[in-house]
Amino acid sequence: MQWQLQDSDQFSPGMVQYYARQFLLPPFLTKALLTAGITNEDLYHTYAYPNLSDLHNPYFFKDMKKAVYRIYQAIVLGQRICIFGDYDADGMTSSALLYRALCFLKGNVSVRVPTRMEGYGLTPEAVERMAEENPALIITVDNGSNSHAALAAAVVKGIDVIVTDHHEITGELPRCYAFINPKRQDDTYPCTYLCGAGVAFKVVQALFAVRKDLDWHKYAWEYLELVALGTVADLMPLVGENRTLVKLGLYKMNNDPSEPFKKLFQLLRLSNIDSSTISFLIAPIFNSVGRIGNPNFAVKLLTEKVSREDAIIFMIDLNEKRKYLTEVQFGQVDETIQRLRLFKQDLIVVADELHEGLIGILAAKITEKYQKPAIVFTERGKGSARSVSNTSFSIVDAIQNCSQYLKTFGGHHAAAGLSLEINQLDFFTAAIQIATRKQSIIQPSKMFHHELPIQKFEDEFFEHHFMMEPFGIGNEKPLYYSSAIPSHYRVECFGKEQVHASLLFNRKRALAFYKASSFPNAQSIPFEFLYSTNSYGRKDFIINDLRD
Repeated sequence: MQWQLQDSDQFSPGMVQYYARQFLLPPFLTKALLTAGITNEDLYHTYAYPNLSDLHNPYFFKDMKKAVYRIYQAIVLGQRICIFGDYDADGMTSSALLYRALCFLKGNVSVRVPTRMEGYGLTPEAVERMAEENPALIITVDNGSNSHAALAAAVVKGIDVIVTDHHEITGELPRCYAFINPKRQDDTYPCTYLCGAGVAFKVVQALFAVRKDLDWHKYAWEYLELVALGTVADLMPLVGENRTLVKLGLYKMNNDPSEPFKKLFQLLRLSNIDSSTISFLIAPIFNSVGRIGNPNFAVKLLTEKVSREDAIIFMIDLNEKRKYLTEVQFGQVDETIQRLRLFKQDLIVVADELHEGLIGILAAKITEKYQKPAIVFTERGKGSARSVSNTSFSIVDAIQNCSQYLKTFGGHHAAAGLSLEINQLDFFTAAIQIATRKQSIIQPSKMFHHELPIQKFEDEFFEHHFMMEPFGIGNEKPLYYSSAIPSHYRVECFGKEQVHASLLFNRKRALAFYKASSFPNAQSIPFEFLYSTNSYGRKDFIINDLRD
C-alpha cells in the first residue's frame, strides 16, 4: 500500500498561522482541519463544541408529519404498536431507542428483532408473527425500504406500517403509511448518511417537538448514547449531524452513562470512552449477540432501567467466543482462497461451510488482507459483502448489476448483504467480476498528515486530538510518519503466541498489533512507520503500518 502526504498546499503559510492562533492548535493539526473543510471560526466551534441546537429540524424529512400524527393517534387510542428492528448493533440500538421513547410517551408498544436464522428485514413471515399481537401499527427501524412483499402482507391484515430506514432504495418506494429514509431522492433532509439509530432518533425528536410540556433539550440525553453506538458501529461518516450526535453521545458516556453502559464500562475497566473504544471494544460485544446469539437479549438489556451484571458478563463472554470462532473460520476460508487462487479475482468471491453470523467479519478481514472487495457465502447461499476502506468502490452498486442471480440483496457503499441459490454461485461470480471492472477502482493508499518523529510528539497534542474526536469515516484520525533506527527503540512481544509487539521509544510506547513477526531481529532493523494516537489516558500510540 502506498503512503502519501496529504496535500495541503492550497493553504498559504500565513492562512495556516492565522487559523492556528484562532483554533489554539499547532499548525500541522490546523492544516488537517482546513483540509477537512473547517475553514472559519464558526465551523470550528461547531466541530469542537457541538450542542443540541446544531441538530437539523426533523420535519425536513418527507413524511415525518404523517409518521408523528399516526404514532400519536396510536398512543391516544391505546392501539398496539410493534417495533421491528435488525440484528446488528445499529438495529439493536435503534430498536431500543424508539421503544424507550414510546414507552415514555405512554404507548402500548412491543419490540422485536429477528435472529440471523430468520433473516434480515421485514418479511411476510415476520408480519404474520407480529399479527398475533393484534397491532394497529408496525414501525420498522434500520430496515424496510425494500420489503415490498411484507408491506403488501400488512395491508391485507389491515396493519399500518411506518418504515424508518437508512439503506439504499433498490427499486420503487415502499407502499406504506409513511416512509422516512434520508436516501429518498425526493427527500430534503440535509444529512443523508444517518444510521438506523440516527433516523429513529430524529423520529423521537419530532415526537417531542410537538409537545410543549416536554423539554427536548433535557430528554434528548436519554437517547444519545444509543445513537453514538449505532452510528460508529455501522461505519457511518462522522461529519455534519452524525459528528454532533456521536460527540454528544460520547460526552454522555464519559460523564453520566446510563445503567447498562456504566456497568459495561466497569466490567471492561474503561475509564475514558472515545470513538476507538466504541469501534473496537463496545460495538463488537453487541454485534456478537446478533451474530451468534439472540439480538433480543441485547435490546432487552438496553431498555431495562436496572441492568443485571450477569447479563453483561454473558455478552462479554459471547464476544470472546465469537473472536475464537472468527480466528478458526478465517484460517479455513483463507486456505480456500489460496488453494483456488481466488485472490486473482477483481472481487474475491468465496463460499464455504461457515457460521452465518461471522461472514460479514470474514469478508472484512479478506478485504483488509488482500485489499480487494470481497463477498463471503455460506454453503446455503447466504452472503455478506465488504468494500475496501478508503476507496471509491461501491459494493452495493456492483451487486445490484448482478441482481438477476440473487434472491435478496441490500446495503450501502461499504457493506451489503445478499442471498442466492447455491447453484447460481458460478454465474453470479462471473457476472460480478464484469460489474466490478465497470467501476474505476482507486487503489487504496494511506494518507499521513505530517512527518513527526514519535519522540517529538508532545503530551499536549493528545489533548488536541481528544478535542477532534470522534474519529472515523470523513473525520479520520491523523496519521503521522516517523522512522526508527536500532538505537531508538526496543521491542517486547506480547499476546497469545506473542503476535503483538510493544515498541518503546525512550518513554513513549507504541503498540503494533499482529506485527510482531515484522521484528525477527528487532535490534538490527531500521524501519519507517505510520502511527496515530491510542489511549489519551496512557498517552501511547498505535503503529498502523510499517516497512523496512
